[in-house]
Amino acid sequence: PPFPRDMLCTLSAAISLLSTTPRVFDSVFAPSAIRTLVAAGCDRSHSFTTVLDREVSRSGRTVLERALTAVLDELGDESRYVEYWWRGGHRRMDSHRDVDEALCRSRSHAGTAVGVQRCPQNGHVLYLELAEELRGPTCVWEEAPPDEAWLSEAAAAEADSRAGPPRELTALHVVPARPGRLLRFRGDQLHAVPAPAGEWLGEAEETATRRAADTADAPPPGLTEAEFLRWMSRQQEAKAEAAAEAEEAEE
Repeated sequence: PPFPRDMLCTLSAAISLLSTTPRVFDSVFAPSAIRTLVAAGCDRSHSFTTVLDREVSRSGRTVLERALTAVLDELGDESRYVEYWWRGGHRRMDSHRDVDEALCRSRSHAGTAVGVQRCPQNGHVLYLELAEELRGPTCVWEEAPPDEAWLSEAAAAEADSRAGPPRELTALHVVPARPGRLLRFRGDQLHAVPAPAGEWLGEAEETATRRAADTADAPPPGLTEAEFLRWMSRQQEAKAEAAAEAEEAEE
């Protein structure tokens, strides 16, 4: 049966497929629904990925798939195929694009060893259950538009013109994890998960990073989201100031 609608909040469908600004929705599922999904996900584990064809099974074949299709229906997303997987712990994910890995391994751009990349229309992270003090942020970048040379090369290789080598980075969005939160971003966007949360702060913040690792990979517990983002900003400013001072000392 379809996922119970009273366990799913109403989501705004006014989302442009061209937008590079990630969207965040909170309290997407009721607490009882989250418990059900966590139990199903733990049973499933992270041993494989799955592709759902919504034309074959519109409402999904399992409780996880019914939840995912309910979310997509609320968003007005009619995409036929859904690839999904489960992750049961906070682990580092280096910056990457989601691509068709089989295609990328099997086909290359002419005269090169560069695999052909095709990205999904949209990417999603659905956070379900986490330790009280854990932030586990997902970081999503915006990039400069591709140039004409890349657009021509991508067209010749039947590749996704949105993908390819990283371009100039123009913005970074940091989305802390919260139970029941849904992150949605354009499928070609670079994204990553630092673990511990402060690992990008550099050697100057080694002590703070080590402390974060000792407290479930998080900054000091009890911070609100706004306080967490200010904390991250202060660390980045301190790192930049230390680097500037080091350069002046060398001169």
